[in-house]
Amino acid sequence: MRWLLFWLLLFWASLSLSAQSLHYDLAFKHWGEYYFAGHDCLWWKAPGIAESNLNQAARGSRGEIGIMQLMPATARELGVDPFDAESNIQGGIQYDAALYRAWAAARDVGERRDLTFGSYNAGLGNVQKAVALAGAASWSAAAAALERVTGRLAAGTIRYVLGIRRNYLGMR
Repeated sequence: MRWLLFWLLLFWASLSLSAQSLHYDLAFKHWGEYYFAGHDCLWWKAPGIAESNLNQAARGSRGEIGIMQLMPATARELGVDPFDAESNIQGGIQYDAALYRAWAAARDVGERRDLTFGSYNAGLGNVQKAVALAGAASWSAAAAALERVTGRLAAGTIRYVLGIRRNYLGMR
């Protein structure tokens, strides 16, 4: 009898998680298309997986909140509620759009995305400094110079960008 109860609870939990994931997928699709028309919305879900594994209850050690791990000040600037999952997703993608616009000089879409994701993690100013040191507006050049800007934190940012790529490829 206990095994039956265990399997029923496990089945119910998986249904609940599937419904929640579907709701998140709809939010990623909606806000991805809103801010990045013509781009695959999975590119904007991939950072949510990297940030929190799509866990809205996630809290970071520096005060980050929710699926996209928004800082409270950033959420206020964007006019979103970081404690609401859909609003948190909107805010993360909206912030990505602002960072993406900041990298307009990078003509290659993949390079712009990587620079955007690196900036989301390390801060736009830090990645801009790394690009200036490297002398090239590419993620690979910025990544090579990032340690001179952020020290040992650079390794985490580089892993973060690679993780987003892996997440994206895993969802396709």
